[in-house]
Formats: sequence, C-alpha cells, structure tokens
Amino acid sequence: MLKFSLLSLSILLPFSLAGAQKKIDYPVTKRVDQVDTFHGVTVADPYRWLEEMDSDETRAWARAQDDLAESFLKSLPAREAFRERIASISKYDLYSAPVRARGRYFFTKSLDGVGNNALLYAQDGPNAEPRLVLDPRPDDLKLRAFQHDFYPSNDGRFVACSLVRGQSRWRQMKIIGADGQAQPDLLTGIHAISNNIAWSKDDEGFFYVRFEEPKAGEEMKAAVNARGIYYHRLGSKQSEDRLVYSRPNQRGWIFTPYVTDDGRYLIIDARNGGSSKNHILYSDLTLPKGEAIELFKDDAAHTFLGSRGTRFFFYTDREAPRGRIVAVDIDSPYRMTTVVSESKEPIAGGSLVGGNAVGMFGSRFAAMYLSEASPLIRIFDIGGRLQQTLKLPEGSSVWGGFSGTRSGDEIFYALLTLTSPRTIYRLDLRTGKASVFRRAELNFKESDFAIKQVFYQSKDGTRVPMFLAHKKGIKLDGSNPALMYGYGAFGWNSFLFYQPQVLAWMEMGGIYALPRIRGGGEYGADWHNQGMKLKEQNSIDDFIAAARWLIANKYTSASKLVANGGSASGALVGAAIIQRPELFGAALIDIPVLDMLRYERFGAARTWTQEFGSVENADEFKALLSYSPYHNLKPGRCYPPTLIRVGERDETATPLHGYKFAAAMQAAQGCASPVLLKVIWGAGHNLGATDEQVIESRADELAFLALALRLSPKDSASARN
Repeated sequence: MLKFSLLSLSILLPFSLAGAQKKIDYPVTKRVDQVDTFHGVTVADPYRWLEEMDSDETRAWARAQDDLAESFLKSLPAREAFRERIASISKYDLYSAPVRARGRYFFTKSLDGVGNNALLYAQDGPNAEPRLVLDPRPDDLKLRAFQHDFYPSNDGRFVACSLVRGQSRWRQMKIIGADGQAQPDLLTGIHAISNNIAWSKDDEGFFYVRFEEPKAGEEMKAAVNARGIYYHRLGSKQSEDRLVYSRPNQRGWIFTPYVTDDGRYLIIDARNGGSSKNHILYSDLTLPKGEAIELFKDDAAHTFLGSRGTRFFFYTDREAPRGRIVAVDIDSPYRMTTVVSESKEPIAGGSLVGGNAVGMFGSRFAAMYLSEASPLIRIFDIGGRLQQTLKLPEGSSVWGGFSGTRSGDEIFYALLTLTSPRTIYRLDLRTGKASVFRRAELNFKESDFAIKQVFYQSKDGTRVPMFLAHKKGIKLDGSNPALMYGYGAFGWNSFLFYQPQVLAWMEMGGIYALPRIRGGGEYGADWHNQGMKLKEQNSIDDFIAAARWLIANKYTSASKLVANGGSASGALVGAAIIQRPELFGAALIDIPVLDMLRYERFGAARTWTQEFGSVENADEFKALLSYSPYHNLKPGRCYPPTLIRVGERDETATPLHGYKFAAAMQAAQGCASPVLLKVIWGAGHNLGATDEQVIESRADELAFLALALRLSPKDSASARN
C-alpha cells in the first residue's frame, strides 16, 4: 500500500496547474502546405513531414518533445513514490499455460512480471520437476513472453520457438530439442500477426506462414503481406520449403494453418487483413498436389476445433451471432449440422485480440461463455450434451484460450483478474475437477478491493455494461479521481486484468472504470458490428455516455475523470476528448492510431481496414474523417491535459500518429493545459523495451494524473490508512 501523501500542487513549478496558468513553450514545429483530395473533399495535412520517422529532422523534434515531457514528469515529487510502489507489485513470476505433447509438458516462465524475456521449460508429467529448455537472454535473440510462441511437436521431441530481436514484430523460428539442444533450422519472414505453425502427423516438419520481408529500416512503414503457407522439413534449408497455399492476386491476406487429428488434411484459415470473417479451406495431404477446397466463405467468423475422420468441427457465428459449434462432413460438404446450439450467452470465440476461448479436447468441447459480468466455462460431449459448467470470478477472463491435446483428458487455462496477473488451472475432464497448477504470488490484499458491473444508456438508448473497481468504503460524493479505459474494436471482450499502475491508482483512492462498449464482443457478433466501420461513432458515444454516467452518479466529477485508451482505441479516446472536452480532466493516449485517413498506409495497421474502413471507399472515408482525432481539433478550444505515449520502434501503431497528433493538439490548444509527447525509445507496441522502462512509464502515468487532476493530500487519504 502506498505510504505517501501527494503534495500540494503549489510546489510543482514550473508547470503548475494551480493558480495563474501560463502556456508551455513547446518545441517549434513547422507546418507544410500539404493538401490531399479524397472523393472531391480537400483535407489539409500540415504535419505530413513527421511521417518520416527516422529522418534527422523528425528525430530531433521527437527528442525535443520527449525532453520537455521528461522535465515535466521527473519534477513531480510524487513520481518516485509511484515508481517504487509499481516496481514492488510488478515483481512476480508469470507462467504460461502448459502445452502437452506425448505426456511431456512445455511452458514459459517470465521473470519479474514485466519482463520481455521468457524461459522455456519442459517437464515429463504434471508433477515432475521442470527443466530448462531455452534461456534466450544470453543471446541477442529474445523469446517473446507469450504462450503461443512455442510449438512442441506431437511426440514432444522438438519445439519450434518464435524468436524476436528487440521490440520488432518480425520474428525468426528456431527449432530446439526437448533436451535444450538447438537444431540447425532457422526460418525468417515470420510475423507476429500470424506465426502459428502446425506440425505434420509424422513430426518430420511443419506448416507455417511466411511473409514478404521488409528492407532493413523499413519495418515500421512496410506492408505486412503473407507470401503463403509453406511446409518446412526438419533439417532442410528454408529455400527448399514447399509452398502449399497462397492467394497470388490478393495482397494483405492473413493465413493460419491447422492439421486434422489424423494428419491427413490441412485446414486453411484465410482472412482479408484484420477481418473477423474468414474463409475456411481444406487440402488432402495424401495427394501430390492437393487442391484447396473451400468449406466456408468469409461471411462469418469460423475457428477450426478438431476432427473425426472426414467430420470437421468448427466454432462459427454464421447464422448464430452469439456463436455455436458445428460439424461438416467433407464427404457431404454442403451438409452442416449443429453440435452445440447458439445460447443466449455468447461464446468468446470470435475475437482476434486475446485469442479464442473455445476448443476440442479428447471427445469434448470446452467454451467460455459471457453471461453479463460473469464468464462461464461449459464442457460438452462430442454429441453436444452439456456435461459441466464452471463459474469464473466476475470481471475475469481466460487469456490465450484453452491448452490441451485433442486426444487428451485435461485442459489448462490462464485466468486473469484485476488482482491476479495469471493463475494457471488444470481441469481434469474425467472428474470435472479444476485445480491450481501455478499461480503468481503478490504482496497486497486482494480483499481490499470491490468489483461490480453497472449498466447505463448510450446516446441512442443502447444498454451498455461497465465494470467499476475501487477500494472498499469509498464515498460517492463526486470527489474521487477516476480512470476510464475503453477499447471497443475487433470484437474483443473487455475484462479486468492485472495492471500494477491500476492497483496503485486504486490504493490511493482512485476508481477504475471499464465500459464494455460496442465494437467489442461482449454480446456476440452483432455487438461488434454495431461499433465498426460506418458505425464507429457508436463506440465513441458509448464511451462519452459512460463518462456522463460516472459524473451523474457522483463516482467522480469532470475535473477528475481521465480518458484512457491505446492502440486501436487511441482514436476512440482522441475523438471523445475532442468531441466533449468538458467531460474530462485529463487524457492518457498510448501507442495510438490517430490519423484515420492514413493509418492504412503504415505497418501492421494496414490490415485494419476491415475493422475501421478505408479512404478508398467514399462512405467509409466520410465516416473516418468525421471522427479522426488528427483532423478534428479546433484551434482555440481548451482540451484537457493530455499525455501521449508512443513506442519509437512500434510497427503496429507507428509513432507518426502520436507525433502528428501531438503537434496538431499543441498548436490548437486554447488554454494552459499541457499536451505532452513521451517517446519510449527502443520500444515497440508496448510501454517499454526494458523492464525498467515499463515501470518508469507507469510511474509517469500516475505522476501526470496527480498533477493534471489537481490531487491534494485529501484525495490520497486512503493511501495513508
């Protein structure tokens, strides 16, 4: 618990917001006479030059902006106390859910919670002593700390490991023996957007997706284009790999390979960019040149679950927006039968963000359902009969889906909650008993905090859920600072997960709010569709309505409410504070996309047009222009204090968005409220390239809010209790 008192703002000079306010002297930013024409509409782009992110001029400007932000943030007396507390509750060992292969279990262990390194372990049985297989730290290649970045062969003799240099999303694939012995195979052209592999039944090789590799230095700008699905035989050179499937005349498509349980068929998931809707095709691997035959068109979301001979099982939201499980017999390809019918609660199976919590294990199906605030795991037999229901804590979620073999009798899953970074559970499918396999140990009391879900009405009358979390016993008198995060994209189901800075925020008396806005998947595909492309304003309206509800119900006041978003939701939060600046006391915008007319030209965000639309389409251009934060700032209007944070090497939401928006907002700002740009040097699509950078970034966040919201000793009284 925080053992300090926030000081009076009168000593936070020279950037005090108390008393008489004086505008900040920002670095000089030139303007250019760049004008573009879209469908007959001319649009100015005065900071186009900042798109040259590696030019000497842009880097000098970014350095000057970052120096200003550093001098601002490092001068705040509360910052060091925040840094110490965040560091102390960031130290825990984080485990992935184990992956079983022929009785052998593989898992990763990340040290100290925020680490970018993960150690790969194996153990010969659920109770055996783990042994280290790969420690990437001594090498200049770093293993990403995500559970799906290692893929054991079916017999457990080898592991394909996805390796990454620094913060890039471009990766290499290395083969490691279960004994830790490195094999000669090294594959390049692997990208995080689709680095799943599928081992052949004989374990002599695997199918993987190879991408067109960008030129050195062009990683942030280059398009992410898949060359196709290839087959690599162990011990051979990558140049000898065989192309199995591609779409040569259609760039921007993303593929995912699967192999059926008997090893005979290759299942191909093909989708246009970041669309949740996908084609499903299959190919007979016993034929010399097996033709790819289409099973499903891209009119819905489909996920391959498993097979029994020629009978294939899928999750789909086709003709079932809340999801169902179906079977297709390829001997009768137009005959699709329902195995698990659509329920009133949606299956968490259609999101591209955070994975799908639905799978087939042995002769059973496991699926996570969303029943308002409470997630449920339901187990069905092969005939679709419900066998078991497990209730999970309110606001929690299964992260990364279920782990297990399609012939096994157990599954593992990682449960994330607001007060627990990750608890790995093992569910015995024979007995129905769930037990803790591994848990991160923390040094605070989970019982100190209250979590609940409320409902409010959006602008058009839509009923929207919202999670609220805070220390127990707070008074609803409008004086509480509140941090409100929103996402609402790609069908992601918003849930409460462990964030050290949020715990520190609540320890000092702050409220954390998470509106589950349209564009997410909380109520299935329809909820997602209501907040995408031409309907993006619905998501913004939902976020604004959540702010109004919090103020009206005296959880907070406008002067103490923070708007927070990042990545795909950077535009959401940027639009909200531009459309209704009087509702927010501050804004935190992280690793964002903010120029919605040019986002599709850079990096992995090019694949997002199926979610947000493209300027090539006249109607979608009109919608994008209507809310694009960079294009809708009004000179002379007072916007709330805003901290924008970008990763210098971000290849997804490239830093040009933060650069251009910060420049435009600083020029437009009509009052003394600061607009700061913090560049996290060397970082990719996260808040730090190193553990220390992550902690520093989180401390910057809270210190900025302590100043921007004018928090006084009274506001942090709970921190002294």
